[in-house]
Amino acid sequence: MRSFALASLLLLISNANAFDFGSVMQTVAPVTQVLTPVVDEKLTSNPLIKNITSTLGVTPTQAVGGTAAIINDAKGNMKPADFTTLTKQVPQAKTLLSAAPAGMLGVGDVTSQFSFLGMDASMIEKFSPMVLQYLQDGAKPSMDKILAAAFAQ
Repeated sequence: MRSFALASLLLLISNANAFDFGSVMQTVAPVTQVLTPVVDEKLTSNPLIKNITSTLGVTPTQAVGGTAAIINDAKGNMKPADFTTLTKQVPQAKTLLSAAPAGMLGVGDVTSQFSFLGMDASMIEKFSPMVLQYLQDGAKPSMDKILAAAFAQ
C-alpha cells in the first residue's frame, strides 16, 4: 500500500513539473504585440521624430510617445484658443499628440508617461527643447512667447 501511494505521488509530481512553454508563448505573444505598437510610417518620416530617434537613440514609438507627452503637457499650460492656433500653424502637433500609444496619456504626469514608454525622467529634459524648437520653427513668431511660457511651467 505504501509503495502504491509513493508511486502515485511520484507520478503526480513528475506530471506537475511538465510544463509546455510553447503554449505559454502562444498565449503571451499577442500581448507583446499589443504593447509594442507599430508607428505610422508618416510619423517616422517627420523631421522631429527622425531627429529624436537619431539624436537620443530611442525607438520611433518612444519618440512619438515622448513627443505626445511633451505636447500634451504644454497644451495643459496653454489657453485652449492658443493651442487651437498652434495646431492650425503646426498641424503635426495635433497629429503627434493623437498618435500617442493607447492609454499612455492617461497614466498621470509626463514622468509617468515617459516611464510607460520605458524611459526615465531624465529624457524629458532632452525631449523638451527639441519639441519646443520644432513647434517654434513651424509657428508664427507671435507663438514664440506662448510656447516658451507653456514649456517653462
